[in-house]
Amino acid sequence: DEADLLHNNQINTIAVLTRHHLHAQQTAAALRAGKHVFCEKPLALSREDLLDVLQALRGSGRLLAVGFNRRFAPMSARLRRFLAPVREPLMIHYRVNAGLLPAGHWHYDPLQGGGRILSEVCHFIDYLNFLTGALPIRVLTRALPGGERYREENVVITVELADGSIGVIAYLANGDRAMGKERIEVF
Repeated sequence: DEADLLHNNQINTIAVLTRHHLHAQQTAAALRAGKHVFCEKPLALSREDLLDVLQALRGSGRLLAVGFNRRFAPMSARLRRFLAPVREPLMIHYRVNAGLLPAGHWHYDPLQGGGRILSEVCHFIDYLNFLTGALPIRVLTRALPGGERYREENVVITVELADGSIGVIAYLANGDRAMGKERIEVF
């Protein structure tokens, strides 16, 4: 029971592992209850929900971690160490061959899942931040027409970062399964 967890003084950390539409509400409630929080991605599905989490976090003295896991892979650590001496902006290409989900999948529900771009591409934008140590300052997107089969999930996202780096994320549902799921190139 959520209320039991929030009001139990022997629990100091809450893991929010529910469907996406509950993340912000449960995270904010846990922070307000004085708990540290680990929240699976995405943290929120709307700006309003994100601002509510931010308000709950400010002054709480609690830690909030979001489950962006790509940055913790051993090869990611090696890549970051390899790039550490580079003193110029990077050009990063991140291809994600995500594959097609069944038509009724909950990820597609804008109220429950938020759509694949919001709920999954946040991993890859976080990865750009991880590699460069810089935040996005501009984002441009283009998508193939969705038609009946796709829901704007074949996209190219260009992210300009504060250090001058540029990341290009190609997130695709129409790729062949024989091709690997993710590929990162850094120049």
